[in-house]
Amino acid sequence: MDEAARDRIADYVKPLAVGLDGVTYYGDVARVVAASEKIAASREDLDPTLLYLLAVFSGQERWVSRFGHKSRTEIFLASLGIAPRTIAALWRGLGRLERGPRTPEEEVVHDAVRLEELGAYGVTRKLLEGYRERLDFAEIAQSIEDSGQEPLSTAVGRALAGPRIEAMREFARRLREEYEEFSPQTIERPPSTRRT
Repeated sequence: MDEAARDRIADYVKPLAVGLDGVTYYGDVARVVAASEKIAASREDLDPTLLYLLAVFSGQERWVSRFGHKSRTEIFLASLGIAPRTIAALWRGLGRLERGPRTPEEEVVHDAVRLEELGAYGVTRKLLEGYRERLDFAEIAQSIEDSGQEPLSTAVGRALAGPRIEAMREFARRLREEYEEFSPQTIERPPSTRRT
């Protein structure tokens, strides 16, 4: 796939990637592509076209699976010379990215998406999501800790994730401690001076 085709695919995905959640934007897709390329850098067992398509369309499974969108996307990708076998692999892979990647390309993109949920970037996302969902700080701390639990699939992904996960755990621990320090449940109240 040449640069012109990549640019046309990016332009096709940009409107889809703008999330109604107020958190997602097209820069997230570009970051997943860049992270996928970094994770895949030294590997020769990958199909670069499928890798790019999985990275660009990751997060768009629901939109693509709606009636009409899938066939329209297939026609668009075929018009760019993407092989039907690659398009079929894209549809299979999108549904497996989050929980059960099976191919090397799916494993790489799975890890790239996971890296977006980790480290300072991941903490910031969790804070925004927590604010939007009206969570208290203890719930946000738990959410931050939980997001570091999902395993990564590649050695490079795990190496990149390690420091990010540690930073998240430290942040969550400190947030919880500071929240609980002055929480009404943890403050000892002086005995009442009111006479009965």
